[in-house]
Amino acid sequence: MLIFSKLKILLALIFLSISAYSFGQESVFTALNKSIVDADKAFISKNYSTALSIYEDIALDDNAPENIDLRLARSYFFTYQYDRAVKYYQQHKETNLEFPVEDYFYFAEALLSIGNTMDALEYFQICLDKKPNNDLYASRIWRLSNLSYLYEDSLKNMAHRAKLNTNKSELQMLQFSEKEVYLVSNQPQVEIIKKVDSKENSSFYNLQKIETYEDPFSIVALNYENAKPIGKSLKIPFHVSAINSFEEGDHMIYAASSKQKNVKGNYPLQLYFAEIKRGKWTRTAAYEHNDLLFDMSEPSVSNDGKLLIFSANFDSGLGGKDLYKSIKTEEGWSKPENLGDRINTERDERFPFLQGSNLYFSSNGHAGLGGFDLYKSKLIDNQLGEIENLGYPVNSNYDELSLSIDSLGQQGFLSSNRQNGGFDFDIFEFALDLQIYPLAVEGIVKFIEHNWMDSSELEVLSNVALELIDRTGNNVVAETMTDSSGKFNLKVPYYSKYKIRIRGEDLDGFVSFEVPKFAKQDLSYEIVVVNDDFKNSLREENE
Repeated sequence: MLIFSKLKILLALIFLSISAYSFGQESVFTALNKSIVDADKAFISKNYSTALSIYEDIALDDNAPENIDLRLARSYFFTYQYDRAVKYYQQHKETNLEFPVEDYFYFAEALLSIGNTMDALEYFQICLDKKPNNDLYASRIWRLSNLSYLYEDSLKNMAHRAKLNTNKSELQMLQFSEKEVYLVSNQPQVEIIKKVDSKENSSFYNLQKIETYEDPFSIVALNYENAKPIGKSLKIPFHVSAINSFEEGDHMIYAASSKQKNVKGNYPLQLYFAEIKRGKWTRTAAYEHNDLLFDMSEPSVSNDGKLLIFSANFDSGLGGKDLYKSIKTEEGWSKPENLGDRINTERDERFPFLQGSNLYFSSNGHAGLGGFDLYKSKLIDNQLGEIENLGYPVNSNYDELSLSIDSLGQQGFLSSNRQNGGFDFDIFEFALDLQIYPLAVEGIVKFIEHNWMDSSELEVLSNVALELIDRTGNNVVAETMTDSSGKFNLKVPYYSKYKIRIRGEDLDGFVSFEVPKFAKQDLSYEIVVVNDDFKNSLREENE
């Protein structure tokens, strides 16, 4: 009996152990399945960072679903981490599991962004083979076969990283005055109560005003100082996503988180107007067609304040985020109107910027170098013209989002993650149609005794020596002579601040000599030496 009792106890213990193990296993699977559901819901809601964080944890579990690499690849792609997206797409491809055509497209886009053009072309072709009439896939293949077009102006254009960037995300910058810029970034602000975006685990995007002054040693670079937050007077609760000024900078439109939740429990981005009152920006009105069901962001208004273009994810769009226009009338703003399929695609169009008759915008739907590229379309008689990719180096294999440009269409700011990838966007200063150096110039040197004399008394200065001097180092970089007619030819080696020393019989002094930053057709100079001023210039140089 004792042996039988011991056997019953042993069997009971074994049963309890099996039950506990089974319950434990069931709990593990239940928790894992819940995590997958949570991650998938976050991904569908386009909360890609949250989805990625959960998927990464799931991938460490031995019971992770067999297509976890596909989930990771998609999440890395939509968080702009293209090298990791490629890695996990390659791993998923080796499993022989289903590979949806849209993932072939994302795989190709990621390959293109890391510079693997030939493999990208192969996978775009697979997409087109599966969907032969898809214009998006066809345009990608055409562009990759004709990439040289996007590099044609690379010698005349330049883009370099601004000095104000941090390890946070600098998303947009606008020139508000000659010596002042406004910056949208998620750099942490000094606050009594620190606010953090739980989705991204970072500070909310905020608005700063920064003073600027020219860098004398660079063509387009600026120096930055005295950054000051200005979002407080606008009463922005969470994010500010983009800004734009109009009516000579006295008015502003911006996108910011709503104070009110929508039915999904989110605080969507909406549009608001502001004016400078008593030296401070003050919110004056909300855009009358704001809709809490959608994100409405990245607005731009024409300088006369009559045309508004913004980005939104309305259900009625062509896909992703589209650009919409709204016109100011006596009754108010017209209802948003989609800009149509010349501009918008089945993917995303973002950050419109109006400058004169040109609309600049960012898109990952039009064919380009990879990721989001910057484009331009000319507005003629209220109709938008052909789309022009701004090419390299304004665009890169990575993502270029916002752009602002001066009224001459020559220089401005853009945001790009080409430096570090992911959500680490930086501000780049850029210039278009720069003068190419070395530069051959010609001219004539003339002489007059006194500055009060009539121009008819000008005489040519023949057979005098000219020294081109770089002011930054006071170095002579080129020399020449005038001929018997006072004419000269000179090769300028690079862009800088220059002066010319002129030496002749009983003549020795300096004149300023400016060379063009941007391309010019007329490179003929007339240098007039006024003897009174000339003598003073030599004395000042020697002091």
